[in-house]
Amino acid sequence: MRVPTAVFAYKNRDARAPQKEHTVPFQEILPLRLKNRVSGKADSSSDVACLQEMGVLFACLKDNEFVEKYCNKEIQQFQKCYKFYADSKFEAKKTVNQGIITPGKNLNYKQLNKYMRRFPNPQ
Repeated sequence: MRVPTAVFAYKNRDARAPQKEHTVPFQEILPLRLKNRVSGKADSSSDVACLQEMGVLFACLKDNEFVEKYCNKEIQQFQKCYKFYADSKFEAKKTVNQGIITPGKNLNYKQLNKYMRRFPNPQ
């Protein structure tokens, strides 16, 4: 015999109800404000450069049984792409080392710390 769930509904009337705030008060463990510095751990992400060109080059090498003389065009495109990537990365590193803050959304941790020192959070 199957018993409908409505019979047992009187026990757990608020089983799916949200928790009441007054029964479990919020306890602040750490102060709810930002620090005046940012760690540099997030900047150590790995950049993958020229992934499309690398895929085309490997496909060409696979089709030609890894004989490089048949894939000169793809090799040149990959080398050109990587040279552009290395040059742009070098320029970005040079501007960071000089302390120049470039406007935009992509700031590294040193530039963010410079802004945080200039505009600290109130104590």
